[in-house]
Amino acid sequence: MRIFILFALLGAAFAEDAWKAANIDRTIDATSQIVKISTLYAFENVGAGPQSTVLVALSPEETRGLSLITAGVEGTKGKLKLVEKPAENGFSIYELDLRSPIAKGSKISVRVNLKITQVLEPLPAKIPQADSQFVVLHTSAYVPSKYVADSQRTVIRTTQGGKLLSTTAVNPTKQETERVSYGPYANIPAFEQKPIKVHYENNSPFVVATIVERLIEVSHWGNIAVEEYIELVHKGAELEGTFSRIDYQMDRRGRRQPAFQQFTTVLPAQAKDIYYRDEIGNITTSAVRIRADSVDVEIRPRFPLYGGWKTSYVIGYNVPSEEYLYTKGNQYALKTKLFDHVFNDIVVEKLRTKVLLPEHVRKVKIVTPYAVDRRPDELKPTYLDTTGRLVVVIEKSNVVPDHSQFFTVSYEFTYTDMLREPILASVFFFVLFLVIIVYSRFDFTISEDPAKDAAERAQRCVLLLSQDVDAKQNAYSDLISAAQAYKSNKDEAKLSSARDVFSETRSYYNNKLTEKINGMKKNDSNQNQNIAEKSSELLKYDKSAFEAVESFVKAVEKSTSKSAGQEEQQFASKVKEARSRADSILASI
Repeated sequence: MRIFILFALLGAAFAEDAWKAANIDRTIDATSQIVKISTLYAFENVGAGPQSTVLVALSPEETRGLSLITAGVEGTKGKLKLVEKPAENGFSIYELDLRSPIAKGSKISVRVNLKITQVLEPLPAKIPQADSQFVVLHTSAYVPSKYVADSQRTVIRTTQGGKLLSTTAVNPTKQETERVSYGPYANIPAFEQKPIKVHYENNSPFVVATIVERLIEVSHWGNIAVEEYIELVHKGAELEGTFSRIDYQMDRRGRRQPAFQQFTTVLPAQAKDIYYRDEIGNITTSAVRIRADSVDVEIRPRFPLYGGWKTSYVIGYNVPSEEYLYTKGNQYALKTKLFDHVFNDIVVEKLRTKVLLPEHVRKVKIVTPYAVDRRPDELKPTYLDTTGRLVVVIEKSNVVPDHSQFFTVSYEFTYTDMLREPILASVFFFVLFLVIIVYSRFDFTISEDPAKDAAERAQRCVLLLSQDVDAKQNAYSDLISAAQAYKSNKDEAKLSSARDVFSETRSYYNNKLTEKINGMKKNDSNQNQNIAEKSSELLKYDKSAFEAVESFVKAVEKSTSKSAGQEEQQFASKVKEARSRADSILASI
């Protein structure tokens, strides 16, 4: 066991001495709120044999704000695989896989790119509206290295046309326009540091998105809806004093003011139905520009953002699913971006991307180009859902525009599940109409309704009155017909018989009407009493009709002509008038 440990220690010692940095050339771009560091290492294999991995070190300042690290062999395409190793002497260590072994005595040039956020310190921390913004960059004149560096050099780029207030001198140091050069330095030991700071003018807006919540709603009916909720905060030098709109508009610096005035969001070329709003409503100070490979949305907030100010808004659009949703049988794959290009050099403190998948999906898998935090899945009920739609949630902190890359969500979904919602909607409306039909045709009341019952009884009484009146009017018609027949046949027996039948029928139905009217008068219901009062007029008009028909029959008996005379026509019209008045009374009831 001791022999094994001894060999392991010897191997580690040989591995540390396997490389040396023949030359290191580092460039620090500090022109915006994102510090971009590009370091070119010329490694030489001084070990005992071929080496396929090499280590790079990052200082504590670089590690604290590190958002993205990439590496590649200079002059070749593709990126090298990086693996984080345990820290040494306070430095973060990353192992680079060189793909193929490097022979002893050979050299290889490796470029490492870093994106570091929120490391520039505004100084002064508060400024008036008319002043420019100055920041301080803290770094080291010596490049952090895991190995001894034969030679190294650092160049720090500052903003174009900006003032350079002060720098820390570490000879040799050369201060030029818009840049400061440190080195070259020879024979620098591993993990050696030389702290420096650069105080310079930087009016680029330090606007940070504290939260970007992106919702991607997938529909298999041909559309993908995308919506982003974004909160912006200006974390540069805070505004001291009051804001003057007049001074802002008259400021000759224009876009070089340390204020966030407008920006351009880049959307996919297929984006349509674009909207941009905040808590108040739609923001009209925006324009859409159609490009060959994108749709640019030029956004101007309601007010410029100065240091310490913040705002929030929502932007959304639709894209056709055929451009991003791929299928093979029951297997589907959504390939889209984790977030859109909000604006240049944006820093996102927290990105939350949600993918709303169709209901009843299975076997969901996610493939991302970099490490993300997969949060527990959620369920969101929408229209015509039964159990709710699956929402895949992923998060990532400290995000920069380079993270706007494609990711893939694959899942399984059957065709029958897609037809379930239309069928469910059809069944729903069928059942709804059926229930309405049944409800409208049946009376489901349990308790009695006195008013309704009284109304129904009154209607029955009116119906019986109408039947009696019709029967009596038919008797009048029969007598008139018999009288007209008498003019032709002069059969007095038939006429006398008809008059007897008429008298009996009239007396019978008049007695029935009298009984029913008296019965309704005795009823406590106001409605029945009103009907009884109007029905009493039926007997009044019956008397006039009876007198008219008697006169008509007598006129017929005296007449010697077979055609109706003038007197007969007058009596017949009086009979018709009496009958029409009775019909009017029934109609009014």
